[in-house]
Amino acid sequence: MKDTIKNLQEKMEARYDVSILHVLNGSCMLERFSNEKLMNKNATYVSFNEAMCWGEADTELFSPAFIKARVQSLQTTEEEYRQKVLEALEPLFKGDYGIIVLWFGDDMFCQINMMTILAYLDQTGYKGDVLFCMALERRDEMLDHAFEMDSSGYLDIYRAVLCNRQKPPADLLPVTYQAVDMYLNYRTSESPIVKYIKRNAGKENLVAELLALFPEYGLGDLQYKMMIEEVMYEDEV
Repeated sequence: MKDTIKNLQEKMEARYDVSILHVLNGSCMLERFSNEKLMNKNATYVSFNEAMCWGEADTELFSPAFIKARVQSLQTTEEEYRQKVLEALEPLFKGDYGIIVLWFGDDMFCQINMMTILAYLDQTGYKGDVLFCMALERRDEMLDHAFEMDSSGYLDIYRAVLCNRQKPPADLLPVTYQAVDMYLNYRTSESPIVKYIKRNAGKENLVAELLALFPEYGLGDLQYKMMIEEVMYEDEV
């Protein structure tokens, strides 16, 4: 994986004689890039420390209404959200980059986060090039080529999927389409996760089992704990 990431960045720098911003899915990926010395000095690296597949959002990305919705959904404070999410993205908000590279995984969690960043680029009218480098999360590998992305139209896609819980109004990459389908169904009664929680309610190691059984969703222990509480509450009502 390390050599693939290095090769991808070398190809980008050879092809593009512009400032490059790398957006990574989460602080863990950013830490890995740092520890494995995968950060080039002439590029900027930020992480998107969100879990957009959980909770509510707003039609205008990173607006006061959006921040309020995310704070409530993630059960945090506005101060903590600004520090963890918004401050980490400051170069994206304030910089002027000729190319933006999105490093996101192929699971639902990562793809919904990536969709959100693409929607923000559409919202701001970004005119530079956008590349997507896909991590194959369950195999700890990286595809050896990047996808050229067009962010135009992604704001409508984001609003349909995350704000209205509807199928997107445009074609998507197959991996993103699959993630959207999973996102729209994973908290319903037909979800394999919900069914498993109901069958195994009260198990001491239920969160660990969910993490192991459903890696394609990319959910973390906090999301699973909230899902368990949600399912148990609905059963009691």
